[in-house]
Order: sequence, then structure tokens, then C-alpha cells
Amino acid sequence: MSATPPPTRVGQRGLYLTIRVTGVLLAVLALGHYGLTHIVNDVADTDAAFITRRWSSALWIVWDGLLLGAALLHAMAGLSTVIRDHRPDSGSARRWIVVGIGATSILFLVGVASLTYSVIGKV
Repeated sequence: MSATPPPTRVGQRGLYLTIRVTGVLLAVLALGHYGLTHIVNDVADTDAAFITRRWSSALWIVWDGLLLGAALLHAMAGLSTVIRDHRPDSGSARRWIVVGIGATSILFLVGVASLTYSVIGKV
């Protein structure tokens, strides 16, 4: 069985790469998060004090910010790809849906960046 070739249109290539790059990031970041929270530490000890200790380090603030941002970007790129693949090309309706998803993802990413920056400022 051969792999599916990447799309040829420019907008689809960007989504294709976004999904692949964020997928690799998510694999690393989520496994690190899982390992720290569930394997290294006892789950019963995961309380507000654990989070406070963890977020006293800029490394873990950036780690969690990247995890959240990559997950949001991965989801929005996947949703946009599904709409491009399954919505009939009937004028501007599909384009406005994809633009709306793009605008929403930008707003989410700005929110993640501002949350991460505000927490880092307190460290």
C-alpha cells in the first residue's frame, strides 16, 4: 500500500504540512505531559500545589502553551481540510467557512500566547 501523495494546490499544501508538523509536535509534547503527570508523579498527588510547583518553571509553562497551541492548530487545520474535501465547491460558501475557521484559530492562538505570556511574567 502506498502513501497518499501531498495535495497540489497551495492552500491545501499548507494545511497538509500544518497537520503533519503539529502531529509530530503533539506526539512529543503529549507523551512528555503524560509521562510527567501519570508515570513520574502519582496521579493522586496531582493537585493545585503540583500545578503551582510545575508552573513555577518557564519550561513547563512554554511546554503546556505549545501543547495547547499545537492541539488547537491541528484541530483547526484538520477541520478545514475536512470541509475542503467534503463541501461541494459551490461558490463562496465554502471559502467563508474556511476563512471563519482560520480567523477562529488565529483568535485561539492569540489567547494561548497571551495566557502563556501572562503566566511567564509572574515567574
